[in-house]
Amino acid sequence: MIEPTIYNQKPKTPQNTQCVDAYESGLKELFFIKNPRFKKEMPEAEEILNKFLKTNKIKPVWIYYPWRKIIIKSLPEKYYFELRTARNKNVIEKKEQINYRNLKVGIVGLSVGSAIVHAIVTSGGPKNLKIADFDTLEVSNLNRIKAKLTDFGQNKTHIAAHEVWELDPFAKLALWDQGINNKNINQFLLKPKLDVFIDEMDSLDLKIKARKICQKNKIPVLMATDNGDGVILDVERFDIEPNRKLFHGLASDIENENVSNLDFKRWVNIATKIVGPSYLTKSMKNSLKEIGKTIAAVPQLGTSALMAGSAISYALRMIASKKNLKSGRYIISLEKNIK
Repeated sequence: MIEPTIYNQKPKTPQNTQCVDAYESGLKELFFIKNPRFKKEMPEAEEILNKFLKTNKIKPVWIYYPWRKIIIKSLPEKYYFELRTARNKNVIEKKEQINYRNLKVGIVGLSVGSAIVHAIVTSGGPKNLKIADFDTLEVSNLNRIKAKLTDFGQNKTHIAAHEVWELDPFAKLALWDQGINNKNINQFLLKPKLDVFIDEMDSLDLKIKARKICQKNKIPVLMATDNGDGVILDVERFDIEPNRKLFHGLASDIENENVSNLDFKRWVNIATKIVGPSYLTKSMKNSLKEIGKTIAAVPQLGTSALMAGSAISYALRMIASKKNLKSGRYIISLEKNIK
């Protein structure tokens, strides 16, 4: 897949390439970020701003997006990142932001995973990401995946990569557009080794195998599951609890069972067991009973996917900064908290 190209000097570009100058405006924004005592509307700021612009030694870069035929004159990575994350301060403190940025994270499954990718990149998260999904975009995905009708038929990994690069052109992405399977899952998790693995897969046998590898190699696992108008967040800290049971011990009887090539009814039964039926909302329980009768698949809301992205992003920040995020199941519920 073609990624954006970053130049230190303006290159020759194909005919009809759109040119955008975000550099001059970015410098002005940078001044006000670094000098918070001044506001744009203050008359006294103008003279100091002009002096800053005249003495500025920050050289621009040009970022070319071939799939959009756009070239953007921009601040270089250090200052672009400082500007892009300026409004995170001090909800995310400087050291925490750096730790979060330096994580190496892998995400498999880009349905809910699409919202997770968007949340962590928007918040200035991991520069190094592995993302994986073999599937292509269908219209029924558009209630929850960050994509457009114009993306129809494209590989979900490619769609997510474009979203990332258009926000963070300096991101280092490893794209697994053929998905993950029993033959390549070791490589995905260990070469290079991830700091955190995010599981949004449908495959039960790969969920189990991935956790066994992560357990052996002390890689924490995060998983967010749609639950009506809420989310179930699972945190498995194999990095500090390598002997912890998979799925919090909820599915210990199927760890060594052959769960590949299941019929859909059996898949739903085992998946429900892993999630824990007692945690499911009434609407989700009722919906699961209707699969294959009045509805075709497990319901997922875009609003819940966005919530999942926020929850995973927060958990990553906690892990990155070595804060006391404990293993366990966390329930985030609009139905319970907004009445």
